Parts: sequence; structure tokens; C-alpha cells
Amino acid sequence: MLRRFALAVLLTASAFAQTHAPAETPRAQLDEIRGRRCEVPEGFRCGILVDVDLPDSGNMIASVVGGVVHQTSIIIGDTMYTVVYDPPLKRDDKFSGLRKYVRLPARIEGDDLTIQWPDKTKAKGRVVRREKLQPELPQPG
Repeated sequence: MLRRFALAVLLTASAFAQTHAPAETPRAQLDEIRGRRCEVPEGFRCGILVDVDLPDSGNMIASVVGGVVHQTSIIIGDTMYTVVYDPPLKRDDKFSGLRKYVRLPARIEGDDLTIQWPDKTKAKGRVVRREKLQPELPQPG
């Protein structure tokens, strides 16, 4: 009899606990694109970094020391730009915190694109490719 009563109390308590929402929802931000703000200086727009010329790691986090970055891809508005740097950029501390989909200030000037890195330095490169992300959608006139 005592075992049945203890079991009934245990099951009732666990069922009651599941009917109430937690008092405070966790503030975890799973969507990194929307979770980060882009502080844009005058003359720049907010771009999304899609690719940095790093060795293929099968979408795994890789730590790369030294070397150079020849190109980056960044989305600004509805266009993805592939930018080549001549001379190539040195991989240093400014690349350590960067990852896919981070927001960076960027400015387009004809065939040149300037990116402002998180350490406030700027890198200017030549646009070698422009891709409309959704060309099938109607474009404004």
C-alpha cells in the first residue's frame, strides 16, 4: 500500500511539473545571423560573410595559423560578391573570431569592395563575381 502511494505521489508530481512553463525562458540565440547587430559606419552597408578562403574542413571548425586569404564572399542586399585581394591578406588575429554568417560593414565602389573587420581595419579587394541570390523573383523597376 505504501509503495502504491509513493508511486502515485511521484507520478503526480512529475505530471504536475510538466504542465507548467518555466518561469524564465532561456535567452539562448540559436540563429547567429539575426543574433548579431552590425554597427555600420557612414558610407557602409551591413554584409554577411559567407566564405573566407580557408582550407576545406567539411563544415567543421578549424583553427588555421598563418598563411594568407586570397578571396572572400560576402552578401550585401540580394547579391553575393566574391572579392579577390591583391596582395593577399595575412591571416592573423582578425580572422580568429570570424565564422560563417557573421555580419561585417562593407562598401561597394564600382568594381571594388571594402570590408571593415571587427578590429576596425579595412581591406579593399576587387569584385570578380556578382551573383543575384534569387533571380527568379520580380526585381523592382
